[in-house]
Amino acid sequence: MAGDAKYDSKQSQPIIPFIVGPTAVGKTATAIELAKLLDGEIISIDSRQVYKGLDVGTAKPTLRQQKEISHHLIDILKPTEQISAGSYREMALAAVAEIQSRGKLPIFVGGSGMYVKAVVQGIFQESLTDKSVRERLKSELERKGIAELYNRLIDIDPELAVKIHLNDAKRITRALEIYEITGKPPSEHYKKQETESPFPNRIFVLTMERKNLYQRINERVDQMIRDGLVAEVQALLDSGLRKNLDSLLTLGYREVIGYLDGDCSHDEMIENIKLNTRHYAKRQLTWFRNQLEAIWIAINSQTTISNITGQIIESLRTD
Repeated sequence: MAGDAKYDSKQSQPIIPFIVGPTAVGKTATAIELAKLLDGEIISIDSRQVYKGLDVGTAKPTLRQQKEISHHLIDILKPTEQISAGSYREMALAAVAEIQSRGKLPIFVGGSGMYVKAVVQGIFQESLTDKSVRERLKSELERKGIAELYNRLIDIDPELAVKIHLNDAKRITRALEIYEITGKPPSEHYKKQETESPFPNRIFVLTMERKNLYQRINERVDQMIRDGLVAEVQALLDSGLRKNLDSLLTLGYREVIGYLDGDCSHDEMIENIKLNTRHYAKRQLTWFRNQLEAIWIAINSQTTISNITGQIIESLRTD
């Protein structure tokens, strides 16, 4: 049993930790060590690691790591399948119940902020999916480009548009889909979503000085290239997947597709991935700061994983 985790006196439930933070900050290693100490199992809270075949580019835990500690919500969908924050929440709550039924402590880890928020705060009930609307928007994306769809989002929901990057095709088309289905700006729905968490939780954001984080990002991208990122993307494309696929319109994969299509050189591809990943990490930190009530843990060159897990465990034991 996860004896080191604090129990909520009202609900007699352990506080479930969320280990979040920007890409490459060290979330996976921290969560694995924490799971060892607290007899836990890991629930991935990553919008891309749910897909089979997207391994290198999503920094998915290795098979060795997954064997060391049980992981959930990894490799559960084909790249052609869709997932929303609402459907992720349903799967996450089921995973929590299953893990707890075996006397283990669920530990969430990942960088998908909207999924974190969906799990701990709920999701609005009108968050539906309409396949015909989604397909039409994807067709418009191909024909007209992302800028036109982004400008449309600015017109219907400027409050949400300023929080979404111009190149984030997935979130832009999803926001437009919600608007077309419900007739209301998505930001209105988000304000009405549930605020009562389904279980006691505590969110920990790992962060570090920007210079050090950017260095780790650059090193990770170089390692991804050595691990076969280009071959992974080529294999996905050879299987019949193309640019309009949601799961491939994401960081790392998008740039490699550009290289394979002859839009840039190999070196330019690598630099593009590094630059865009650094920008993404910056947006992640801004989002976490503005959207989540969390405990921030600063990491420097002297910080060990034991230091980090020690802070987390101490927080779980105290009010």
